[in-house]
This record gives sequence, structure tokens and C-alpha cells, in this order.
Amino acid sequence: MKGDPNKCNKNKYCRFHRDHGHDADECYDLKQQIENLIRQGKLRHFVGRDHKDEKLKGKMEESSQPPLGEIRVIIGGTLTGQSSKSKKMYLKVVQNIQLSRRSLRTRAIEELAISFTDKEAERIHHSHDDVIVFTLVIADYTTRRVLVDNGSSADIFYYPAFQQMRLGRDQFHPVCSPLIGFGGIKVQPVGTITLPVVVGSYPQQITKEVNFLVVDCSSSYNAIIGRPTLNSWKVITSTYHLLVKLPTEYGIGQAQGD
Repeated sequence: MKGDPNKCNKNKYCRFHRDHGHDADECYDLKQQIENLIRQGKLRHFVGRDHKDEKLKGKMEESSQPPLGEIRVIIGGTLTGQSSKSKKMYLKVVQNIQLSRRSLRTRAIEELAISFTDKEAERIHHSHDDVIVFTLVIADYTTRRVLVDNGSSADIFYYPAFQQMRLGRDQFHPVCSPLIGFGGIKVQPVGTITLPVVVGSYPQQITKEVNFLVVDCSSSYNAIIGRPTLNSWKVITSTYHLLVKLPTEYGIGQAQGD
């Protein structure tokens, strides 16, 4: 270092110069060397870390800013199959939910962990935007082209599929409320019918009665499984894997989309 070594401050030591007089924080030459290395791109991983910290800090500052306002939703129209009386009954049930003691078997089924793996997606051609369309056994008939629709508030059965099952119309129950689709289009169902449905493969399968709304119109599907049944089955869907999974008495059952 420049200067008289006899007059330098012996209490300060610079590890860059390996000499006394000042410490590393005060070293001008060291700072110049660091600046040169940064310009040459040799300290990119150190600089990048600081850049990420600054970026994260900026995002935190943005998220801490108050919103400009609040957009509320307008509630209106009629939900599928819900009359004024049925709405009141549903509200009464919701407001009076009571937790009851569950059996050990029920708790064991409900506590099964459901997960999806990358291996299960290997047979699927990605990227895709396909819906889940699978095969169910409905009223002892193998019924293909059944759509899984998390957005539907009803389970739909199309009349042409009903005719192929050769079931009598006397099994229909009348329904007054129309189906209302996107844009307010109304369709009056033929009636409702309760049919047994089997999902999954033996022995990881369940059989339950499903209350379908029967609709007489053209469709690409034979039936639509909506939220009422998906929730009663405790189904977990993955559109990425085109797969549905559900807990059964004998483990996790599944149905693969076609």
C-alpha cells in the first residue's frame, strides 16, 4: 500500500493488500476489482441473487398496496331444479348441520389420501384441453360418453340413451323447474329418474343411486355427472391426467377418461 508503513494504523488490517492501514470495507482497490469482475460477468450469481431480492421486495411492496375497489357479484335467476320451497329446505339443512359420530369404517374411507403422479399422465398427449369423458355402468348398462362436469349443478341423462335402456316412462317423476344454461337458455326436462350407477373397477368401486334429470335434446354425451353426484362420491378430478379418483371401502378407486 502507498504511504509510510511506519505511520499506518496498526489497528486496521486489509486482507486484500495483506497489510495494515485500513480494513477491507474501506479498501478502494478492492472495490475497483469487484466492479471490474461484475462488468466481466464473473460475479453474475452473486449479483443475480441481489437482483432477485430486489424483485421479491418489489412484489411485496406491490402486494401491500390497497386495492382500487371491490367488484361484487349480482345474484339472480333460478338454480337448476330448485323451486322456492326447495331453496328454503336446502337453506334450513345448511343452517342446521350437526356433526355426528362416524363409524370406524367410514372414517377410514374418508381419511384415504388421494394423489396424482406424473406417470399417470404419460399416456396423455400434452398439451391438451380435453374434458373428462368416461364409461359408467348405469342401470346395468355399460354407458359410454359420460361427461364429468364440475360446473353442472345437476346430473343429466339424455332421452335417446334412456330409450336404448328400454326403461318405462312410468319411472319418471315430474319436475317443474327448467334447466337454465349459460346465456339464460331454458330447457324443460322430461322428468327425473333414479338409477343405480357403478363407478370404478372391482373391487375399488362404489354403487350408488343417482337422481338424473332426463332431457330430450341432442347432445354429444349420453349423460352428465354434475356436482351433486361428484360430491356424494367424494370424487377428486384431474383434467390434466384425464382421471377421476374416489375413496372406496377397498382403497382408492379410479376411472380413466377415454
